[in-house]
Amino acid sequence: MNSFRRPKTLTEVVQNILAGADPGMEVKDFLHEFKDRGDIDMLQQPPRLLAGNVSRGEMLDAYFQALAVYLAAKLNLDPPEWTQPAKHLSQPWFASTGKALRNYLLISSPAPFRARNLFIDEDSLRVV
Repeated sequence: MNSFRRPKTLTEVVQNILAGADPGMEVKDFLHEFKDRGDIDMLQQPPRLLAGNVSRGEMLDAYFQALAVYLAAKLNLDPPEWTQPAKHLSQPWFASTGKALRNYLLISSPAPFRARNLFIDEDSLRVV
């Protein structure tokens, strides 16, 4: 019997992605776990780099840095040391390919993501 287990750290998220898991699903599962536990230890260990190992690896490395900074701020704590220096994408990455949404994403993207040239809707970081 295969039992489902949410990743408990960003390191586990990256390990699962390296094993073939869908990055979007892993992030959502992790956000659910973070909502339940909300512990800085979930962010402290630096995950392996994905650049050169999976499709969009460079973007994902920057995304996970931004996510760790964003979630640490939600706990009113300093971000983990591994999030500096910030990985900054040379080209902007938008969560939506629709041109109409780009202006919205430019404005609504949380600061840790904008600082890394990633543009997302903050609602994508919320789970119910």
